[in-house]
Amino acid sequence: MDSGGRRFLLTIMDYVYFGEKQIHYEIIRTSRKKTMAIYVEPTVVTVRAPKRLSGEKIRSLVLKKSRWIFNRQEQIKRERALHTPKEFISGESFPYLGRQYRLEVLQTVKEPNDSCHFTNGRIQVKIGAHLKSKEAKEAVREALITWYKDRVKSKIIERLPHLTRQLGRWPASIQIKDQKCRWGSCSRKGAIHLNWKIIMASVSVMDYLIVHELCHLIHQNHSATYWKEVEALIPDYRKMRDWLRIHNFILSIFD
Repeated sequence: MDSGGRRFLLTIMDYVYFGEKQIHYEIIRTSRKKTMAIYVEPTVVTVRAPKRLSGEKIRSLVLKKSRWIFNRQEQIKRERALHTPKEFISGESFPYLGRQYRLEVLQTVKEPNDSCHFTNGRIQVKIGAHLKSKEAKEAVREALITWYKDRVKSKIIERLPHLTRQLGRWPASIQIKDQKCRWGSCSRKGAIHLNWKIIMASVSVMDYLIVHELCHLIHQNHSATYWKEVEALIPDYRKMRDWLRIHNFILSIFD
């Protein structure tokens, strides 16, 4: 730390070969890490390592994990290729509780207001028959967002008592937010904000996200002690965390 109490992170770039493919990775050295962790994205790999771990040791560990890194990058690319920009028209797929469902758009004069329902394994949106193409797509988009927000509120109300009872803590408040880059947050005053798009994930992933923020009521950091608290409630939290990293494109699905 410097005299102002800030923590410096030293970042350098390196690469290894997996067959003929170069795997580029950045190394972030931090005094907070006691073991090395690898985070994979389609085009970049981030290695967070203890300050005293040598570059050669890091390179050796990355090389040992190169097959896993390559397979993970390919998996992420395949997942993301399935999610092209939405047109908000019939036949498109939208995620809900961890599964993909077809969208059915009905334009009718009988509906006084735009509406969205989950029926017969489909997400059905009804909008006015008078709406033209551009207006219709926007109406479908807004109806979907309203429906998702209603569903996430119901699901959080359903899951929260069970999770807070296990932890023995209750937040000062919970609000549903439209966050562009985060799944959730917890303020120092105990207010939890959750992104409405978490309803697109499975219930187990939702539980992890809620627990992730609830545990910040006890630990306002991501220390080893914090993660032990999370693991006590969600033993396979790493699996949920990996799912979120792969599917973080969901955060921009309605942009």
